[in-house]
Amino acid sequence: MSKIRLWTTQDKRALKELEARGVYRAKLGSIIEKYDSCSDIYLNVYRWFSNAAGNVVPKPEGVEFPIWAAFEKELSFGLIEGQVRFELEVDTENVIIFDSGKWDYILNNWYIPENSKDNEEFEKKLKSNGINNKSLICMTNFYPILKREVENSWQRLFDPDIKISGENQATLWEIRAEWVKNIAFPE
Repeated sequence: MSKIRLWTTQDKRALKELEARGVYRAKLGSIIEKYDSCSDIYLNVYRWFSNAAGNVVPKPEGVEFPIWAAFEKELSFGLIEGQVRFELEVDTENVIIFDSGKWDYILNNWYIPENSKDNEEFEKKLKSNGINNKSLICMTNFYPILKREVENSWQRLFDPDIKISGENQATLWEIRAEWVKNIAFPE
């Protein structure tokens, strides 16, 4: 079984939970606290991701949301007061890997095209419907058929042959104490 090295920056409470229970899992309350008044926007796509990604790597019982990780320490966000950065070594079977550009499309409520021809066809649909802001498809109730098409396209997040940015990122369902190789604190 191969292993992969990842870095993730978390609130310092994650370290306390890891020390007390031997495992850390992201919780709904943490997401609401982190994103505050914008949390509803993120929770919609996080819930979608959590359900869809559970088909890629099964969620352990009791897991609510994924934990975001980077393949390079420099891409795991800077450390600020109240945070810690875990360096992890994880079996690849526990990691969900995807193109970060496709995730950005989902965060913006955009359609993920299969290829350039598919993108052109979808753009024509938008134009014929008079849609200039493609994020509005999912953020309003005016375009239910297009909204379903956009949300169905998000399954392409997990297709490694479809690339938007070519930069990968990872998620985990949990952090286990035995995966932790190093912990960094703000200076």
